[in-house]
Amino acid sequence: MSEQQIIQYLPSSSYIEFLKAATDGVSGKTHLANIKWEDGIERDSWVKIYTATKPRGLVNEMIGYLLGSALNLPMPPRAGFLCLENKILNQNLVNTLSQVDQYRGFTFAWITEDVKGRNLRVELEENPAHYHIITEYIVTCLRDWDNLANMIAFDDWILNTDRNVGNTIQLPDRTFSLIDHGECLQGGEWQEPQLLDAHCPHIGFGDNLHLRLLYEKNKNNLFSMEDTLAELENAKLLHITALKKVAQEIKMHLTDLIGDEIVETGIEELPNYPVTETVFNFLSNRATAIKKFNERCDTFLSTNSIARPLS
Repeated sequence: MSEQQIIQYLPSSSYIEFLKAATDGVSGKTHLANIKWEDGIERDSWVKIYTATKPRGLVNEMIGYLLGSALNLPMPPRAGFLCLENKILNQNLVNTLSQVDQYRGFTFAWITEDVKGRNLRVELEENPAHYHIITEYIVTCLRDWDNLANMIAFDDWILNTDRNVGNTIQLPDRTFSLIDHGECLQGGEWQEPQLLDAHCPHIGFGDNLHLRLLYEKNKNNLFSMEDTLAELENAKLLHITALKKVAQEIKMHLTDLIGDEIVETGIEELPNYPVTETVFNFLSNRATAIKKFNERCDTFLSTNSIARPLS
C-alpha cells in the first residue's frame, strides 16, 4: 500500500481469530474477528462477506468509506479488503458466494476496525419495554450532532438507501461513527443503467428522519427553513473538493473490483463503455449538482409535515 492509500489490502494470514457473530445486518455476512493490520497490530475488526446476491457490495463499501473519510466524517479508523480462503469458511456460506469465488477458492471481505461504540438498533431490539425512552434518546443525540447536515448531504450524494441507527454507531461522547455503506448507489446489486442519471432522486428523502431532525434543531430560529437549507448547502459544497482528494484511489479500486467490465451501448460511435467510468462519472456529476440537491431538500421540507417520528 502506498503512503497515501487509505484502504488496505490484507492477506488471509491477517485473519487471527473469530470472536463473535454480528447480531444485526442483512446486506452481508458479518462477524467480529481479531485482525492483524499492516502496522502489525492486532485489532478487533468487523469482517463482512458479500454473497452472490450483493455483487456490488465491496464497491459500495469502498466508495462510502473513501468519500466519507475525505469529508472528514467520523468513520472507523481503518478499513480494507481481506482475502479469505474458502477452506476456513463454513460450507453453507461458501455455497452462497459467487461462482467465481467458489471456483478460485477464495473471496474478499470488507473489514473495518471496531469503533467500540453502541449499536442502538440492537439496544432497541433487546429492550422493547424501553423502546420510546431509547428512541427519544437517539433523536436527541442525532439532533444535537454537529455532523447531521454533513451526513444528510453525504448519504444523498452516494444514494445511500440504508442509513439507520444500526449503522450510525454511537460513541462515548454522544457523537456517531458511520459504517456499512454496502447499500449505496441504489443497493448492493445495482446495474450500470441505474447510474446513468446522476440527478435521480434519493429514495431516502421519502421519509427522512435526519432531515426532519435538522429542521427541528433550527425550528425556533426566525428563519428556520432558510437556516436549514443554508446548512445543507454548505455541506454539499464540500463534495467537489472531497472527490478530488480520493479520486485516484477510487479509480484504482474500481479497476481492481470491476476490471474491464463493459456495457454494450448499441451506438456505432461508442459500442462499448467501461462500467468503471460510469460509476466515477456518476459520483462526479452528483458531487457538482448543488442546485438539484437544494431543490430536493427544499421540496422535502416544504411538502412534509415536520414532526418527530418515533418509529
